[in-house]
Amino acid sequence: MKHVIILLTLIISISASCASAQSPITGLHSVEVIRGWRQTDGTHMAAVHIKMEKGWKTYWRVAGGGGIPPQFDWKKSTNIRTAIPKWPAPYVYDDYGRQTIGFKDELLLPILLHPIDPGKPMKIDGTIDFGICKDVCVPVRSALQADLPLRTSIGKKKIILALKRQASKGARSAINIIKCNFTPIKGGFKISVKLAHSDNFSRKSIGIMEYPAGMNSWMNQEASIVSGKNLTIQSTLYSKDTTFIDRSNLNTTILTNNQAIKFTGCSP
Repeated sequence: MKHVIILLTLIISISASCASAQSPITGLHSVEVIRGWRQTDGTHMAAVHIKMEKGWKTYWRVAGGGGIPPQFDWKKSTNIRTAIPKWPAPYVYDDYGRQTIGFKDELLLPILLHPIDPGKPMKIDGTIDFGICKDVCVPVRSALQADLPLRTSIGKKKIILALKRQASKGARSAINIIKCNFTPIKGGFKISVKLAHSDNFSRKSIGIMEYPAGMNSWMNQEASIVSGKNLTIQSTLYSKDTTFIDRSNLNTTILTNNQAIKFTGCSP
């Protein structure tokens, strides 16, 4: 019997604080804010920890076909100027003919917080919208709340392990960009990036493009093409606001052998 992926329209809210919040949602075990620690430069490193039931998964910032990427809202937080997710390298899955990008069983996502006043405590008061999937996909909204005093150090070892799984820099890898094409089309741009490996790319290697366009813009990722030492990535940027592509703002992430390699800019 074939499995069918069904997107449930109900969004269920749960609350997550520095203590793990047990979830009533099928497939979701808990959502937790790990307080982390205040760094010497005044920033604070915390984390959001999503635990799922065995075999369930959630998604990376670019989810792939049919996935639901996480969205954060930090507006009600106190003494927090910016909150920057520090994504660990994701995994690539084949789900019923669709390629998705994410994390199975759990996601520990470090969050770098910049305070408005480094000398005062910080408080997280926000929400995360994300999806979890197995045979069905369920959208979830969870509250995120935690006090971050000046002197706290909770979960540091776990967060550091996740930080070590961040994408490495392309300049330090065996991969380099050899060609970039930007072709204007009606309503956007066709973008193609060709990369070369000093050895051979894994057959399951894929590339993801990201461009910081406006609210009325989106990127349609196309299938990556692996041919020996070469990997070709193609996508279409649809935008009502973007009439010019700044090559330095194009980010390309290569996912290969459960590692992530990131290139900033595309100059050749």
